[in-house]
Amino acid sequence: MLKIEALQVNYGAIQALRGVSLEVRSGEVVTLIGGNGAGKSTLMKAISGLEPSAGGRIVFEGRDITALAPHKRVGLGISQSPEGRQVFADQTVRDNLLLGAWLRKDEAGIARDIAAQFEVFPRLRERQDQLAGTMSGGEQQMLAMSRALMARPRLLLLDEPSLGLAPLVVREIFAVIRELKARGVTILLVEQMANQALKVADRAYVLKTGEITSSGAARELMDDPAVREAYLGKH
Repeated sequence: MLKIEALQVNYGAIQALRGVSLEVRSGEVVTLIGGNGAGKSTLMKAISGLEPSAGGRIVFEGRDITALAPHKRVGLGISQSPEGRQVFADQTVRDNLLLGAWLRKDEAGIARDIAAQFEVFPRLRERQDQLAGTMSGGEQQMLAMSRALMARPRLLLLDEPSLGLAPLVVREIFAVIRELKARGVTILLVEQMANQALKVADRAYVLKTGEITSSGAARELMDDPAVREAYLGKH
């Protein structure tokens, strides 16, 4: 479904991504782990079209989208729940969800999908008329994920969904990720909690200072001594 080939992204003279290549196949969950500053969020922004590439290609369902505008990538089926949530703070929960579906014209389908998101995250139903900026971090993360799903994506990008959240909320978020996986949603997951990410993923890549240093089945990487020591806190 998604192929990234030798992707390069620069911030001035700094190479944030140095020839990154990876693949996400239809129906699987792939996680990208790495330390702070490794380039994980830069890669997600590049896939969404929010960071220009200096080299390489991004191919989605056989089409080169490297130079495609962000909104056109959404139209093709790529939707992102960004790092830091980035909800529309001065809009209500319901309006945030409607904005997630802004390219869609099927009003009945949009209404059904909002109802479905309220089933997944009941707290959003309770707060549907509340301004998003007044909600807790966990509630905003639920909203960011639901907003991304309102686009009915073929590929869902989840960037640090557990960042700054209480353990109870983290468990709830990962339960939803497992549910999405069971439904066959294709997911690329960037996550600081590597242990949780590897448990839910089919395959994984390790990104270090802008380069892929390891890849393979998620369970194999969990047993890799170098990965365990660097990212799982185990020796």
